[in-house]
Amino acid sequence: MRRKTGLTVVEVTIVVAILALLAAIALPAFFQNRQKRHAARCGMQLDGIAQACRRYAGEVGGFPRQLGDLVPAYLTEVPSCPSGGAYTLGTPEGDPPVCSIPDHHL
Repeated sequence: MRRKTGLTVVEVTIVVAILALLAAIALPAFFQNRQKRHAARCGMQLDGIAQACRRYAGEVGGFPRQLGDLVPAYLTEVPSCPSGGAYTLGTPEGDPPVCSIPDHHL
């Protein structure tokens, strides 16, 4: 007698169902973690912009008009939000720089 090898339709269906369940659990957590990482990185960049603005104001005597004024003396390059948001400088009155994405802040 010869023994047949392979998987039955029921076994393949069970394996696919288990893989789909694992993907349904893991993917939302992965994307949420990615958004948190982007928000944290954006916050660090906003803090760097705020520090560069303070140094610029202390040395030059005025507040920078745009981010490009801080490069290369105070920042190595014009920072960009990892999620594609746009940065706006703070104000001389002490308002911090902001990102156009609502959840991204210092």
